Amino acid sequence: MLRPPARHGYRFLVCPDAELLRRQAAVLAEGLGQRPGSEVARKVFWGDEEPFPPAYWGELTTQNLFSTPTVLLLRRAEALKAEVWDRLGEGLKNTASTVLPVFCLEGAWKEGKAAVPNFLPRRTFWQAAEQKGWIWQSPGLTDASLPKFLDAWAGERGLTLPPAARQALAAALPRDGLAAGLELDKIELAAGDGKLITPDLALLVAPHGDMEFFDFMKALAESSRSAKAAREVWARVLDDHLRPSGDKILFQLLGYVAWQARQLWMLCEGEGAKVRMRPSDKPVMLKMAQRLGRAGIARIIELTLDANLAVIGGTRRPDDALESYVAELAALMGGGKPPAPQASGGRRP
Repeated sequence: MLRPPARHGYRFLVCPDAELLRRQAAVLAEGLGQRPGSEVARKVFWGDEEPFPPAYWGELTTQNLFSTPTVLLLRRAEALKAEVWDRLGEGLKNTASTVLPVFCLEGAWKEGKAAVPNFLPRRTFWQAAEQKGWIWQSPGLTDASLPKFLDAWAGERGLTLPPAARQALAAALPRDGLAAGLELDKIELAAGDGKLITPDLALLVAPHGDMEFFDFMKALAESSRSAKAAREVWARVLDDHLRPSGDKILFQLLGYVAWQARQLWMLCEGEGAKVRMRPSDKPVMLKMAQRLGRAGIARIIELTLDANLAVIGGTRRPDDALESYVAELAALMGGGKPPAPQASGGRRP
């Protein structure tokens, strides 16, 4: 009698960077291949989907008809409630031998600590994964991890990366796996057949930056008078276009601006004592509130609602909405007159 194939176990990938997660999942898939180039299936479910996708359980426990190895990814698993994890713990006991369940915990790290739900380390299946080395953790691309990321990139492609070039690239690259990978593809092409990475190639890295939203708003306000501020704003918008759909800033920006508009309104109405923000920021915001006045602040709120409804209603793509929204905010906050509101016949597409 043939013995059934051994189970692959399961894995936890703990990292806030979607691209680094994808690469690690690809490494796991390679490890499942019975021979180089052999087929490995990949199926993805989402832990923040409500209700939890019922089809996941069938994929977890049903044996593949052709014994094709399958990487069963559960993205954003940090959103799962304790009772779902308990059910998963039971399900892992009956996992099909062809399936490798992979749980991706993608929350942002805080103070160097991974975003792992506090109840999870008490579960037996987590403790077993720790003992067997089935947990991979990374804070994403940081000042500390980027040199190692660059060494791995150079080693995979047979490139020569002197320390000075590594240092220059580490200073220039965005702290995002996808964006950094695209920039490094460009650097590799520029290196040519010599395959030598020189420090000056770091100048090819496009301007980028996850500016704090306060800094983004400040740059918007200065963009009509400062070419540098305008470049910062639009470099951030272009950088956003390169990101995976789950990592776009539009709705984060809309939420922040809506909150900021409320603060501006309170400052404009003389209620600055009730506004909570860093003391060093308040004079800047007070000056902006006084310059915009009630009409300008009301227009910021209207622009924010328009952009939100346009995307949710499907009349505008997020990338297009972001460009238009930023352009109108820049014109308004940069000192221009508040644009006239739309007629009541409907919102702009």
